[in-house]
Amino acid sequence: MGKIQAGEALVRCLSKWGIDHVYGMPGGSIDRVVESLRKHKDEIDFYLVRHEEVASLAASSYAKLTGKIGVCLAINGPGAIHLLGGMYDAKLDHVPMLVLVGHTVTTLTGTDYFQEMNMHQLFEDVAVYNKVVASSETLPIVINQAIRSAYQQRGVSVVMIPDDLVLGEIPDDEMQLSTIFEEKKPGLNSDDLSQAVTLINKSKNPVILAGVGAKYASAELVDLAERISAPVAISLRGKGGFPDLHPNFLGNIGRLGTKPAYEAMKSADLLLLIGTDYPYQNYLPDHAKCVQIDIDPIHLGKRYAVNVGILGDAADALNHLTEHLIPVSDRPFLKHCQENMSKWRKWIEEDKKKTQSPIAPEAVMSAIEGIAEDDAIFSVDVGTATIWAPRYLNLNKNQDFIVSSWLGMMGCGVPGAMAAKHAYPDRQAIAICGDGGFAMVMQDFATAVQYKWPIIVVILNNRQLGFIKYEQQSAGELNYGIDMQDINFAQVAQACGGKGMRVETFDQLHPAFQEARTAQVPVLLDILVDQNDAPLPGKIISAEMQGYAAFTAKSLIETHKLEDPVPPVKELVRRLF
Repeated sequence: MGKIQAGEALVRCLSKWGIDHVYGMPGGSIDRVVESLRKHKDEIDFYLVRHEEVASLAASSYAKLTGKIGVCLAINGPGAIHLLGGMYDAKLDHVPMLVLVGHTVTTLTGTDYFQEMNMHQLFEDVAVYNKVVASSETLPIVINQAIRSAYQQRGVSVVMIPDDLVLGEIPDDEMQLSTIFEEKKPGLNSDDLSQAVTLINKSKNPVILAGVGAKYASAELVDLAERISAPVAISLRGKGGFPDLHPNFLGNIGRLGTKPAYEAMKSADLLLLIGTDYPYQNYLPDHAKCVQIDIDPIHLGKRYAVNVGILGDAADALNHLTEHLIPVSDRPFLKHCQENMSKWRKWIEEDKKKTQSPIAPEAVMSAIEGIAEDDAIFSVDVGTATIWAPRYLNLNKNQDFIVSSWLGMMGCGVPGAMAAKHAYPDRQAIAICGDGGFAMVMQDFATAVQYKWPIIVVILNNRQLGFIKYEQQSAGELNYGIDMQDINFAQVAQACGGKGMRVETFDQLHPAFQEARTAQVPVLLDILVDQNDAPLPGKIISAEMQGYAAFTAKSLIETHKLEDPVPPVKELVRRLF
């Protein structure tokens, strides 16, 4: 029997699992793994990033978009630490990730060697599988178990590899390691389904709240909503799971959401939760019966008291319910919700037609819609972009939307767009970022240039941390520590070898987008937006109104004038009443 290096066996295992690329940064303790990848560069691409956090965020985004495992690597010590952001993003958004981390060589482990640290403890909270490879012979076995665990538990697997073990010779015996994973979906319980049908049939004011778990059951969700004439709201990650322009659609729920969605929730007598772990109970019905559908039993009843919990695949459950529910063609509650939504859409369309300079963020969303292709992928950063994009972009059934939803991590926009362009080279990838979020990862715009990923990066540049500005105000606090020195990001893009355009006035906006649409290289639009255009909640609740009042009073006392005006009165009134 022949011999092969353990590193060769590692790469074979990755390839058998269908892994065709890795994001990361080489370095001393991981270089022999990278060398093994180099020898198989025709099978597995290695994408060098400028910062390890971008590697893990890109891997997480790839998993969100494709359902396939995302893979990243780094050295031990500082590289491992830098990976944590994207790892936690994958953990909290429940997507599979494999992380390969270098480890101090076995002969020096425990000697406080250079960059040695307790990495097992570092990763213990974030990982579903967290192992140090003990021998060359076990390296492919551990890798195989790690990948299987990541898929099975929809989480992060970490394999720490002492660099000397990669060169170890092991038998070339093609170990019988299964590299086939089939997700086992729990079967539906007929009693639960029957009880759900009874509850839904009896309801007068049913409301559907759909999350990311419903995105792969979009057609079935539409069928159910139309069958019972029910309005549909979505969570942030559910964006794109229900057509934005469908007559039953009420938009997002919560602080990022719409007033009609809030009011529908507060009038509901039945809440139908589909594939969502939505945590903000203040935006859910005060007293309503509840039917919940989820693939994970832990989520059933976790956020809201359920009358019926249906454990299983959303598409299967929705098909059964639709088939057995009594059709409702005329529901007064839905008509009332549609009237509210019609008013809301009118406001939204008015906002998108703003022609002022500095440019309104709403007008930027309109410009994005103007060049977005039918199957575009939107990677949205965390900050004010997380409000403007879900509220003002109308997605169709072919488009996709990703964001760091549970971790809420700034800097996710560009890595997400890069992952989208790698996963789907023929689809348009648009990153929507604030200047704060983009500045955290702007060095990796050069990565998009290097690998010829023609992404479009849109920066809503308000020269401040805009989301935190209004967060402080709504809490009754004076603004502090939010202003940022302006950076000409268009020049940064040019310096990286891409195309950069700085947009300062409204008349430059649409021509710049048309130029970006046809660019064959990564392009960045640095758009100076109105600092005082407030990304207010769809519905101002009493605690927030009290906070704005306190902020106003403190501003007057502190400065004898309003240095930074509170959100426009018109906006407050329309969200209050």
